[in-house]
Amino acid sequence: MNRIINYVSCSGVVLAGGKSSRFGQDKGLFLLDGKPLVLHALSSLEPLCKHVFVSTNQEEDYRAIRAECISDIYQHCGPMGGIHSALTHAKGDYLLVTGCDTPFVPNELYRFLLDHAGNHQVVIPTHKGYSETLCSIFKVSCLPLVEEALQKKKFKILDAIEDMDVLFLDVENEGFYHERIFHNINYRDDARGISNTTG
Repeated sequence: MNRIINYVSCSGVVLAGGKSSRFGQDKGLFLLDGKPLVLHALSSLEPLCKHVFVSTNQEEDYRAIRAECISDIYQHCGPMGGIHSALTHAKGDYLLVTGCDTPFVPNELYRFLLDHAGNHQVVIPTHKGYSETLCSIFKVSCLPLVEEALQKKKFKILDAIEDMDVLFLDVENEGFYHERIFHNINYRDDARGISNTTG
């Protein structure tokens, strides 16, 4: 294990560029425990990142958010478009990625991924047989490979990274893991009766 001590060598991005058609409003601005989902996501990244970005094509709606907003360079490419744009803005060696609709991801997850990153270009957590591609880290140096994948119209994350050195890291037995850690809020009902303080 190659432990990364200098976490300020990381940048982070919250992906908030989805259409939220199933949700009925911009999910990133939906209030959970009195604050927008995007701020819950930012709180997972900020302790580890010197620079954080919100990836959105609706920058005017996010003016009150305490992070720099960036738009996609390659439009209509889904999350990979946001990751690509964030890699072009990133400072440091690593980019930490999270979605705006997974508010229960703790920063301990990203510490764990970074501690095991070594020379891998991408690190993705897994649990119960699932790969959580939107809670991952990318080496900033893989930007040319990401751009090449987009130019080849590989818009799904697993397709875009298939030629990269990827570490899939099981987190199910780690102390920070809990049943709701990757809970995804796609509908308003998904947010009912839950709290960001719920383990």
